[in-house]
Amino acid sequence: MASSSNQRLFLNATDKLGELINSKANELFVSLNSFDTNSLGIADTYGDYFIHHHLGKRLFFSIQNSAHILYESIQRCNKPVNEINAIDYGAGLGTLFMLGGMLGCKQFDYNDHLPDWQPTAAAVCKVAGINITNYVMGDINAVTDFATANNFQYDIVVSRNVIEHIYSLPEFYSVLYRHNPKAIVYSTTTANFHNPAMRLYHIYIHKKVEKKYYRQQRVEEIKKIQPLIPVDQLTKLTEFTRGKGQQDFNDTVENYVAGKAIQTDATLRSNTCDCINGVWSEHLLNKKEYATIIMDAGFKMEFSAGYWDTHYSSAAMNVLAKILNSLILMLGKKNGIMLSPFVNVVACN
Repeated sequence: MASSSNQRLFLNATDKLGELINSKANELFVSLNSFDTNSLGIADTYGDYFIHHHLGKRLFFSIQNSAHILYESIQRCNKPVNEINAIDYGAGLGTLFMLGGMLGCKQFDYNDHLPDWQPTAAAVCKVAGINITNYVMGDINAVTDFATANNFQYDIVVSRNVIEHIYSLPEFYSVLYRHNPKAIVYSTTTANFHNPAMRLYHIYIHKKVEKKYYRQQRVEEIKKIQPLIPVDQLTKLTEFTRGKGQQDFNDTVENYVAGKAIQTDATLRSNTCDCINGVWSEHLLNKKEYATIIMDAGFKMEFSAGYWDTHYSSAAMNVLAKILNSLILMLGKKNGIMLSPFVNVVACN
C-alpha cells in the first residue's frame, strides 16, 4: 500500500468507503505503474493493447474515474461492501474491474461480450493479486442467467464507456430490472450528445467507420438475402439498414422487399454497426432518450455531468481542464453536461 505521505487523491471523500476506495486506488496505481507485461504470458496483441490503453498517460484518470463509479454506486446500494454482489459489464482490460476486485465485495465479477479478453484479464489479476470471483462471458442475458443459475442477484452493475456500444439498450435495462429491480446500474459514456464538441467527434467517428467497414458489409449481406435486387433499391436499402443488426437487419430487408413500411428510428442519428451481430453500435442519445428507455424498463434515472482529466503531461491542458471543471460545477447538474467530456447515466430505484 502507498504510504500516507505519498497518497494520491483519486477520490475526494472522507468517509470510510471513500478512504477504502482511495487507498485501493493508490495500490492499483502503484501496481500498474510497475507492471511487467512480460510476466503475463499472453499474445502480443492483447499485451500491446493493455500497455497502450491502460498503462499509458491516462492511467491516473482511468483509476480516478473507476473510483468515482464504484464510490457512487456502492453508496447508492445502502449495503456494507462485504455484502455486495457486483459486476463490471463490458470490462475489457480497463481499471474498473481491477479496482472493484480489490474492495472486498461479497463477489465482484468480470464480464465481456468477447471471450478473447478473459484470459488476459485473468492473467493481469493473477499477477496483480486482484480477486475476481467469476468471469462471465456474453451479453446481459448471459450475465443474469449466470446469477440465476447460482442463486444470487447482482446489486450493482457498473460500466465505463460501454452503454453506447450495447446494441439494444431497452433490452439491456429491461433484463436487469427483471433480474433485480433494486439494482444500481451505473454507467459512464463519452458519447455526450449535449456537448457539441463530443457530439461532432462521435458523428465523425460514426461516418468514418461506416464508410470504411459497415456500409459495404450491408451491401454484401443484402445481396446474399436478395441476389436479384436492383441497384437503386440496393442503395436505398443499404441506407435504411444503417445501424440495424441481428434480426432487425434481416427484418428490415424482408419488409422492404415485401413493400412494407420501414420503421425509422430518429435516435439512430449517425450510428452504425456490424449488421450481423450488432457489435460496435455507438448510440449518441440525449438525456430525454435515455430517460425514456430507462423508465420504460421500470427504473428511475439520474443523469449528471462528468469532468475533465487534470493529469495530462501538458501543463496548459491541465489548466484548461481545471477551468472547464470549474465551469461545469458552476453550471450544475442540469447544464454542466454541455461542457463535460462524459456523462454519468444511473438507473436505480
